[in-house]
Amino acid sequence: MKPAPNLINIPVGYFALPVPRTGSIEPRSGYDRSTAEGREIHLKIQKKRALTDSSYQAEVPVSRVFERGGYQFQVNGRLDGIFRHAPPLIEEIKSCFNLWELRRRLAHAGTDEPYSLQLLTYGYFHWLEHGVIPRLSFHLVSSRNGASEDLPVQLDLEAYRGWLELRLDELAREADEASKRARRRRKAAKEFPFPFAAPRPGQLELMGEIESGMADGRAMLIQAPTGLGKTAGVLHPVLKEALGRGQTVCYVTPKNSQHEVAEDAMERFRESGVPLRSLTVTAKNRICFMNEPVCMPDYCEYARDYYGKLARLGVVELMARKRKLKARTFREFGEKYQLCPFELQIEAVPLADVVICDYNYVFAPRSALGRAAALAVEQSGKPNLVIDEAHNLPSRAMDYYSPRLSSALLEGLRGELAELPKPFRRDALELLEECLAAVASCSGSGKGMRPVKIEPPLAPFLELDARLRALLSRYLEAEVEIRQKDPVLRLCHYWGEFAEILEFATASKRQEFFTSYEPHSGGGSVKITCCDASALIADRYGEYQQVVAFSATLKPFEYYAKLSGLDPEQVRCAEFQSPFPSSLRKLMIIPQISTRYSRRERNYGRIADALARVVALKGGNYLAFFPSFVFLERVAELFRAPEGFEVLLQERKMSGARVAEILERLRAGNAPTLVFAVQGGSLSEGVDYAGDMVIGAFVVGPPLPNFDLEREEMRGYYQRHYGNGYQYAYTIPAMAKAIQAAGRVIRSETDRGLIVLMDDRFLQEEYSSAMPGDWFESGAEELVSDAILSDIREFWGR
Repeated sequence: MKPAPNLINIPVGYFALPVPRTGSIEPRSGYDRSTAEGREIHLKIQKKRALTDSSYQAEVPVSRVFERGGYQFQVNGRLDGIFRHAPPLIEEIKSCFNLWELRRRLAHAGTDEPYSLQLLTYGYFHWLEHGVIPRLSFHLVSSRNGASEDLPVQLDLEAYRGWLELRLDELAREADEASKRARRRRKAAKEFPFPFAAPRPGQLELMGEIESGMADGRAMLIQAPTGLGKTAGVLHPVLKEALGRGQTVCYVTPKNSQHEVAEDAMERFRESGVPLRSLTVTAKNRICFMNEPVCMPDYCEYARDYYGKLARLGVVELMARKRKLKARTFREFGEKYQLCPFELQIEAVPLADVVICDYNYVFAPRSALGRAAALAVEQSGKPNLVIDEAHNLPSRAMDYYSPRLSSALLEGLRGELAELPKPFRRDALELLEECLAAVASCSGSGKGMRPVKIEPPLAPFLELDARLRALLSRYLEAEVEIRQKDPVLRLCHYWGEFAEILEFATASKRQEFFTSYEPHSGGGSVKITCCDASALIADRYGEYQQVVAFSATLKPFEYYAKLSGLDPEQVRCAEFQSPFPSSLRKLMIIPQISTRYSRRERNYGRIADALARVVALKGGNYLAFFPSFVFLERVAELFRAPEGFEVLLQERKMSGARVAEILERLRAGNAPTLVFAVQGGSLSEGVDYAGDMVIGAFVVGPPLPNFDLEREEMRGYYQRHYGNGYQYAYTIPAMAKAIQAAGRVIRSETDRGLIVLMDDRFLQEEYSSAMPGDWFESGAEELVSDAILSDIREFWGR
């Protein structure tokens, strides 16, 4: 018998699972290990219990150690409440929307249902410690109307022991597999070559900086330009350190489309001989087989008996044989075994050495990745976290907590709701009217068409949310065909997401939230704005050992540290220069042009003329990035292309297919082309214009956010909390977009390119301080030319 390693800690929710697995994917399933809902309901009931019965204790920690297969498993839990009577009564509180459905599921569940098993486990622990079989009971509470019901549960010692034997055997086998994974990772860390024959200039320094930061145990912000090889340079030391502890890496990006860069790096590591397993998480709506991603067994056959099929068919074991797990693999497994492909991704997370996913799987309010669980055997510490394009994190996290309700969007559902089957049509339309009235009520006595800050009434929004959920529950249980973009689902989810954040912001009285009402013709919209998600982001870092955030745009470091939830006093910051000779790049600021709002009208023509004269100096593809679509369109109207040049315009809400078409035309190079695009758009970030696809970029003004109520409230918040209100609200976000746009040009050691910034504000310290350190030696004034066209002509003639 092998010597027992350190204790393997297991939360009771992971321990108390049926053997073999049974059940379907459905709301409030005991398999759902995400953060429990209804915490307020729990606290309210516990407080009431304590006031009416002095023997009552809430949140009582319990623990028990079991041995099997040479392992020691310490199961840890917490009783919702115990009445210390004779015999005692252990109570589990479960809040749910559909009280009847949960009661039906639990009434005779025994050891076939996770919630029931958890309560039985608490009873068994009490019997082991005190020799007394306690009474057990669920206290079920409806989150819809507050109705409650007690459901007694009987502990059958013989039946429980039979389940326990099977579960411990299962855990021992699982621990063996986890031990093999940890040993494989440690072995890989010892022989972990860099995936390229010769590191690029700066890559070794980058890797050394990260190694030093990890040795110090400090989170890191790394600014490094495109072309340095950031992805491989960051992943190599971060992976090696994690694997050396038997651990894993989570690599997050702001967009699904940027996963490919990390996947390519993983393929390079595998080609160098490292047996790495990678998993890329694809969004539910992109991988789901159904018209709508509704995870309910009555609607979706891939959710029905999901856990039973998963266990009987050994699908997790089959996935463990794959080195690369991507959307195509999960869809193939899903189709073959009739299993939800999205949930298969979550099941496979413990198998992977590297998980590649979008930001929201780590930082959004409800993270599916939080449901992934596995035994930590022969591992030390926690996984490492890598944040790619980290300049996007503050704004992206704020967006997660900033929903809007628009009467125009609600009104747009009326026609579709009117076509519903009769049993639902009237109720849906009545609820729609009440939703519209609730939004309209937020206008108060305000007059005119200006947005106003408001204190929204919470109760009506929560009441309507409960009634919409009741409608949705009936709708999904009926014999109704769920269509793509189903109007009932859209209405319920749209309202529910807003109500959830409104309740969170209101109940916590958080200063970083405010709500506004904006009138418009025929109605209005109410919006919650999160000015600062740093405290919410910071909570997530506790799940990781090392945090490395990198981008080509992370200055000023203090701003990104604070708004990314990192301590500016503790975070380790480093900037790396371009590895390419400066002679390959011509950087220029044209301060004679102004994009200030008050001066735009007389500058549109000057900008159009400057673009035409510069691109005429050398044929090729150019990008002109503007602060907004309105600005773009005004200049495009006045632009007269040089002979032989084609002009392409980025469109509002441009489809991915149209973006791909533009990129293909640039790649083909059939004719010199100037593309008019917007800063911060789909053509200015996360796109690699390799080789001669683009030889020049014009950045027309810093794209300052609109000067409106929302942005001014944010400025006031930043001024109060950070003392840099205007920079935090306007200047720094604008410069991040401008520098990202400028970075589209020089992508490799063979590229030559022109970067022109048009606006005098680029010379000001508050703007130039955000520029990369290798753009100038002492000041941005060095980039101003007295002979613009001659200097550019000379550059191309070298």
